[in-house]
Amino acid sequence: MAEEVQVWVASLDVTDERYDTLARVLPSEEKNRAASLTPIAARRFVVARGILRTLLSGFTGTSAEKLRFKYGNSGKPFLVDRDHIHFNITHSADLGLFAFAPDRSVGVDVENERPVRRLLDVAQRFMSDDELRSLVNTAPDERDAAFLRSWVVREARLKAEGKGVWSGSDHTNPGASLTHKLFTPRPGYIAAVAAENSDWRLYTCAMKD
Repeated sequence: MAEEVQVWVASLDVTDERYDTLARVLPSEEKNRAASLTPIAARRFVVARGILRTLLSGFTGTSAEKLRFKYGNSGKPFLVDRDHIHFNITHSADLGLFAFAPDRSVGVDVENERPVRRLLDVAQRFMSDDELRSLVNTAPDERDAAFLRSWVVREARLKAEGKGVWSGSDHTNPGASLTHKLFTPRPGYIAAVAAENSDWRLYTCAMKD
């Protein structure tokens, strides 16, 4: 039977009461990190980390505030002493995605649909020759959507490998052993999730706001 990769979809625009509840489960180092951000970014960071800890608490049986993270070279978080749960998070605007897998590395990325500034310049820097060629051959009025689809796939695959977008600036396709799935978490957004091998299925769950 195929293993399940879960992606939980949540709004980061929450009430003050919900924000206070989520903020209480963050350790001091995460609160300090939030304090270094702009007010909007700080609020979204607190909400995203609070939701992540709440979900991980449900998977592990450990209280949310006691979960300890370590970080890879590109900043991807991992749980200390718990190798049976893999996870990744991403957000765009006020939408957050939280991906979990029990037996393999996972990466997720989301973008809100919008015009992309200097689209071809960015594509030339980060995308493979095949991706760039496909983008150039796309009709101009469809190019933004095509770029964002390629972008979320590339980011999700890099994140599944524990890398960031800057790691993929060599115009290669990351993660030959990875497979990915595109999906629409909410109208106006495009997302991708990637995981090792192909024997997995995607399950998405919308959290109540």
